[in-house]
Amino acid sequence: MRGVCLVLVILAIACEAFGYWGLNTVAGRHTFDEMAGMVPLAAVVAGVFFAACAPIAWWRSTLRRRPPVSSVR
Repeated sequence: MRGVCLVLVILAIACEAFGYWGLNTVAGRHTFDEMAGMVPLAAVVAGVFFAACAPIAWWRSTLRRRPPVSSVR
């Protein structure tokens, strides 16, 4: 699960970088001019989604590795 978490973080960074390039640079706005920036905007949304899923995956991996709590004394 930690590998999945790392992949999600890398995907989030890549999507956010692509979205920044497509929306905030002259070359990016020129490339995506005919589509009004829909592709970079979708990449930003996907990057936010991946960034939100990464801590959830990390939390689930820590729950799986934790030993069960025994209620017997």
